[in-house]
Amino acid sequence: MVLAARLVLAAVFGVAGIAKLMDREGLPRAIGSFGLPARTWKPLGYLLVSCEFVTALALTVNPWAGIGALGALGLLLSFCLAIVVSIARGRTPECHCFGGLRATPVGWATLARNGLLAATAGFVATDGRAPWFFTGLGTIAATCWVVLRLKRSGKVRPGMATPGFSLPDTTGRVWTLDKLLAAAHQPLLLLFTDHACGACDALLPQVARWQQTYAERLTIAIVNGGPPADSVAFSREHGLRNLLVDEDRMLLTTYGLTATPSAMLIDTDRILAAVPAAGSAEIADLVTRALQPRSRSTIARRALLFASATMVPTFISTRAMARGVTWVNWRPKQVKFAGGWLCKQSYALCTKAACKPSPSDPNVLICRCVVEYGYSYGYKSCAERAPVGNRLVSTFSTQNTNPHTRTMTCTSRAQWANCLDVDCEIDPRNPRHAVCRCKSVESGDFFTFGGNCDTSTCTSVIWSAATPPGVPFQAAMESIGLSVTLPKACPTGTDDDDLPPNRLELLWGE
Repeated sequence: MVLAARLVLAAVFGVAGIAKLMDREGLPRAIGSFGLPARTWKPLGYLLVSCEFVTALALTVNPWAGIGALGALGLLLSFCLAIVVSIARGRTPECHCFGGLRATPVGWATLARNGLLAATAGFVATDGRAPWFFTGLGTIAATCWVVLRLKRSGKVRPGMATPGFSLPDTTGRVWTLDKLLAAAHQPLLLLFTDHACGACDALLPQVARWQQTYAERLTIAIVNGGPPADSVAFSREHGLRNLLVDEDRMLLTTYGLTATPSAMLIDTDRILAAVPAAGSAEIADLVTRALQPRSRSTIARRALLFASATMVPTFISTRAMARGVTWVNWRPKQVKFAGGWLCKQSYALCTKAACKPSPSDPNVLICRCVVEYGYSYGYKSCAERAPVGNRLVSTFSTQNTNPHTRTMTCTSRAQWANCLDVDCEIDPRNPRHAVCRCKSVESGDFFTFGGNCDTSTCTSVIWSAATPPGVPFQAAMESIGLSVTLPKACPTGTDDDDLPPNRLELLWGE
């Protein structure tokens, strides 16, 4: 009995450690969702994975089994305490207990499962003494876990068939789930938004770009809650397609979602392909996952993890090391390219920022920029740009552009702000924005994504801008297999109104 319990615990902690190691991007965010300071996310993640591997190894070696069981009990009780504190504060952060393999919000069911494992660890730590006591605790915890999971059985979970629906779009045409899937024979991303959701409004320009860029690989439909008039306004403002109206927000409730923005990835067989994503960062990760080539089935991946529960991955790509690439989830997290760095992390984006002079330094302009998460390009290393507390660095990307965004050329000599690689601070009143101290420049021929093609603002507004040749963001993204669409130039009344992408590279690319 004791040997069987040891092997079960070793397998659980081994799988958890391997899964977290493969989900090094999601793990720090999961730790942060429990309310811990940002500077502790990565160190705690590495410490947790190390402890789980050491615990799994100790449980499989006879002289150390008792110590391994005590370590398992300590980890499980710490997890239980963190869950209780979160629930008491009204939070249900996503638990990456098994990394990206199974990431679900914490709750009483998670607590009951950990209680069952803690009872097993106590049984091993006492070398099988008082078996009725630990059996009783385990039975109570197991019963609670099963009952609580049955209560959640009505919610849509990965691997389950997605319930159908019938909703009108902004033109009155009625769409069903089957019709959306059959229209292009490709996966469907359902994005849930609401007219009263500020985070949704900030995300929609990026959604419009996704719809345009990935139309042949992924169908993206937006389900917007609230009056139809608001959905029509959203569609026109951001150039959105496939915007469905869910006036009473019934579909959000049907799918067991509680907040916006949220997204669900559904495969061509109507099966929910991943845990629903909440927030712009998780939704961007879900889009990236949807665009990756389909790999082996979930069952096969889980079998592979369990079969290698006590093994630590040792394979490192020598080619990736030679290129200075750090791989995360089969895609580089950082790439050195053309003298700069393409990094995937949080950053400040100032491509449309209107700025004002600093009251204390005439060479500095204060710009209010947008906080984003994803790939961006700059000339500081990724380590130098890594967010620390409320500090961010401003870098370049096209993340908040949409089909209506244009590149405005200013030829008259005027003041503008160079925000590339400058330090910024997150606004404590609105964490979606950052205040950046940009460099004041005065010259002609600069380019900005702001201004809405009104060239009179070149001198009346101080724009965050750049000069040719700009930064090679597009080429850097293509080097890792991701394509981006650069905004077209503003109309000039000439044949060059619709500049092709290779002409725009002169401005923002190569």
